[in-house]
Amino acid sequence: MKVKMYIKKVERLSFSFYNQIMFRVAICEDEKVVLDFEASLVNKWAAGRGCLLELDAYISAEQFLFESEDKAPYDVLIFDIQMKNMNGMELAKKLRARGYDAVIIFVTGVPDYAIEGYEVGAVRYILKPVKEEVLEGLLDGALAERQKMAEDFFVLGQGADVEKISFKKILYIEARGHYVFLKGVDFEREWKAGFAETAAAFDGKGFFCLRRGLLVNLAHVTRITRTDCILDGGETLPVARGVYKDLNEAFIEFFRK
Repeated sequence: MKVKMYIKKVERLSFSFYNQIMFRVAICEDEKVVLDFEASLVNKWAAGRGCLLELDAYISAEQFLFESEDKAPYDVLIFDIQMKNMNGMELAKKLRARGYDAVIIFVTGVPDYAIEGYEVGAVRYILKPVKEEVLEGLLDGALAERQKMAEDFFVLGQGADVEKISFKKILYIEARGHYVFLKGVDFEREWKAGFAETAAAFDGKGFFCLRRGLLVNLAHVTRITRTDCILDGGETLPVARGVYKDLNEAFIEFFRK
């Protein structure tokens, strides 16, 4: 099922369905001219790749800690090491201690922090002035990694409220009027959206259409009959007339892989 998806606000659980990856980048640099220059490079990079970008710029580590607390996690952090008061290395250590797993790129005028940088998992150091091609290469790598990770998750969210749901933990999704109902292994979600638009995200993820408006995760199917599809948790889903043969073949093929 190949259907173009779009963002649609969710009324019941205040969720939206994202059809594109939102790539979040934060720059922390205490020299305004340098900060603006680096921001322009990131914006140019994103525009050239058609990347959906959310970029935040901070003039100090303290501002970053204060203003980013309630925001969605960043994918890439570009930190100047030699900032006043709290430097970029100290900021990175604080964030790692809090569980931040974003890619970290340090910008510095003095290449003397390599060993200390390993402690916070820094990707690379860029010497000032920042070269466009070097920064672009690092951002390309981070974006590719982010896209690969996103392939394993279904993403719901609105604003800063974003939830990643592993496809492996989803039992089935079902159209319920103007809403989509998602049944997980130990959770449920429901949001307002067109079923076709949502179902497109499940294409190629091991889901099968039992009837119109009902997709089941074959990984959780234990037995099938001509009328029923039984899941590993004991729940039974209806199988539309004429679907059994295709379902049986898909079921066998799925577990052969």
